[in-house]
Amino acid sequence: MLNYPRVAIDFMNNDHAEFVALRKHLLDLLHTGADHAQVDAMLDHLLEHTRLHFAEEEQLMLSVKFPPYPMHKGEHDKVLDDMAARVEAWRTARNVTALSDWLEHAVRDWFVNHVSSMDFVTAAYIQAHRPA
Repeated sequence: MLNYPRVAIDFMNNDHAEFVALRKHLLDLLHTGADHAQVDAMLDHLLEHTRLHFAEEEQLMLSVKFPPYPMHKGEHDKVLDDMAARVEAWRTARNVTALSDWLEHAVRDWFVNHVSSMDFVTAAYIQAHRPA
């Protein structure tokens, strides 16, 4: 179970919960020796979910002229690039240990930190500056 805060915007909380569930499902697939096609499909789903979530968040940040938008957007871009590279590495090497370790540690640590800091502040700002 990941320990991270709820933020001021419901869609973000829902997307965060879905991300956690997708990550857990991927880890379960890897730990039970699922076939590569199942892992591929779930990785694609996680990547697409993350892209869509980031795009919606970025649109909201722009709509309220969120001052640190470039920093938050840069973090999103970096994460998407890394995730795409990890998916490609998985498809090339099929290294279950490397993919499991990344999901278990790097993704967990990034997610908890990102939600607890950037998303928490961003959601509060958006909520306070949205037109009524």
